[in-house]
Amino acid sequence: MSHAKVKDLRIMLVEDHTLTRDEVRAVIERQPDMTVVAESRTGEDALDKAREIRPEIIVMDILLPGMNGISTTRKILAEQPDVKILALSNHSGNSLIQAVLDADALGYVRKNKAFTELVPALRSVASGEQYISDGSSDQKS
Repeated sequence: MSHAKVKDLRIMLVEDHTLTRDEVRAVIERQPDMTVVAESRTGEDALDKAREIRPEIIVMDILLPGMNGISTTRKILAEQPDVKILALSNHSGNSLIQAVLDADALGYVRKNKAFTELVPALRSVASGEQYISDGSSDQKS
C-alpha cells in the first residue's frame, strides 16, 4: 500500500424530503473520502443525532418541519462549536444567506446547484472556508 488512507469526512444530512436527501447522499457517497454517517428529517431529531454521532459536517436544509434549519444550526453549534454546517435551500436572496451566516453556518448551497456545487462546498467548509453558492442572490441564469 503506497498511500495511507485519508480519513473520511463524516457527514450528517438534515433534509425532510426523502428524494432530495437520497440525491444528496448519492452525490456525497460518490466521493471516496466522504461518508454519510446519519440522516434526519427534523431539527429536533438532528440535535439528538448530532449529540450522539458527532459528525464533522452537517448539510442542513433551512425549511424543516418544527424547528427550522437556522435555529437547529444555532443549537447544534452552541453544543458542538467544532462542527461545520453547510446550509442547503431552494430559496435564495441576500437576507436568507445573511441569516444562515449569522447562525454561523460556514456555507450555503442552492438545491438546484447541489450536483455541481455540493462537493466543492463540502471541501471548502471542511477546511474552514466559507462557501456561498453561485448565483445565490436571486440572479437569473
